[in-house]
Amino acid sequence: GIVLFAMYLAQARTMPVHLDAASGSAWQSLQAWDMLHGNVLLHGWSLADVSVYTTELPEYALVEFLRGLSGDVVHVAAALTYTLLVVLGALLAKGRATGKEGLIRLLVAAGIMLAPSLASGTDLLLSGPDHTGTQVALLVIWLVLDRARARWWVPVVVTLLLAWAQISDAIVLVECVLPLVIVCVVRLYRQPGPLAQRWYELSLAGGTLVSVGVAKLALAVIKQAGGFTLRPPVLAFSTYQTMSVDLGLKVKRTFDVFGASWFGYTVGGSFISVAIHLIGLALVLWAVAVGVRRFFSESDLIVQVLVVAFVLLLAAYMFGTKADANEMIGLLPIGAVLAGRLLPDRLSRARLVPTMGVVFLVYSVLLLSHALVPSASDRSQPSAKWFEAHHLTYGLGQVINSGVITVDSGNQVRVRPTRFYNHKLVTTSWQTDASWYDANQHYGNFVIWKVLRSCANTCQPVSDLRKEFGPPTTTYRVGEFLVLVWNRNLLTDVPMLYWCGHVWPWKTDIGPPSSGPCS
Repeated sequence: GIVLFAMYLAQARTMPVHLDAASGSAWQSLQAWDMLHGNVLLHGWSLADVSVYTTELPEYALVEFLRGLSGDVVHVAAALTYTLLVVLGALLAKGRATGKEGLIRLLVAAGIMLAPSLASGTDLLLSGPDHTGTQVALLVIWLVLDRARARWWVPVVVTLLLAWAQISDAIVLVECVLPLVIVCVVRLYRQPGPLAQRWYELSLAGGTLVSVGVAKLALAVIKQAGGFTLRPPVLAFSTYQTMSVDLGLKVKRTFDVFGASWFGYTVGGSFISVAIHLIGLALVLWAVAVGVRRFFSESDLIVQVLVVAFVLLLAAYMFGTKADANEMIGLLPIGAVLAGRLLPDRLSRARLVPTMGVVFLVYSVLLLSHALVPSASDRSQPSAKWFEAHHLTYGLGQVINSGVITVDSGNQVRVRPTRFYNHKLVTTSWQTDASWYDANQHYGNFVIWKVLRSCANTCQPVSDLRKEFGPPTTTYRVGEFLVLVWNRNLLTDVPMLYWCGHVWPWKTDIGPPSSGPCS
């Protein structure tokens, strides 16, 4: 575990913190910093549709307690999360097996997850919390179900753990709640006898359903007590037109999760990593096919749950409205565990164990080579020290740079995210604290801005800033960025607007704002 953590940390550091994925994790870093300094319920915060409040935020807070707030917190926490994912996944795949079978199970599962691709895997799996930490919580729940005997306290513990996970992430409903209920119902149907003798499955199913209400109640209590508000997740099926357009992209991103996306590659040296990951994906698909075929005759509760979880998660992704790869990260650990539990006997009979040993060795070499890539260093935008040297400590910026600068400075230079609407600078309630924009509490006198070619964040020219706030007192150019400074508090002219529903509220081309706060 220690060796894996060191390798994943080195690979995580190959990605500059300013990238969008890491920029998103900057907000979690600031939330954890707030919790560490007494704001445990995150009073004033409006979060996204995934809170990570009971999973990654405590982890971020622990890392910050040990080493302070900095950009590297994102890398350390991501490496720790993925290390736990590999180790717990391998343990779950091993199950109660011992000897050669237990070793093969463990290595098959660990091998499939061992070496995230440097291209897409680093950004997807080692950039920050976005359903990845949820998989750690689910593996803990499945380990309890797998290792504990059928005792009265097991459904109670599972209920509490499920509620704990759902407070952080609603995707638990698809990955664990529904699969566990479905499997318990199937096992009840297939086992004859009085219900009293099937108390375990009944208790698990009932407790799983109760956990949904417990999680909702906990979130309501937090909100009522003045804590954070959570954007309600939008669960919707894709239209036929949208699904036909997104299908190819979703297939590609499914391959990306396993590091096996061969689309656009030229066969050669760079294709080796993709080819070897294709073997891992093939093992997963083989295991899922075996699991589906023997589902109703399967005696292993965990195998049944994971088969249903894999199928439901894949279907939800393919037929849902979100095409982002992070929405189905769970396919990786679920598939790896299934491969570890269902394939060792078949690999042994086919005399493929030595071949799989060679594949595992190649995965290990890939991981080592990824870890030896130099750490990223990007100075296209001003560093926190640049702002400190120019006595600029509070200002406004874009979502792509504001959180990163704040975290990198240890919260000494605070840059708050904004966007344009009708040529006016505004902000919105997505991963923000309302107090940031209170002109009575803060004095923000600068804006850091970069005109982008895409409307993903902003298309407005800097001239709009000059029209709104007047000519700046001083203008600095640092790389591709402009830093404009005024002798006034800009916060007095930055209103809070709301974009609700299935939208990314920092985009500028999503239409008018909602009529009021999202609920």
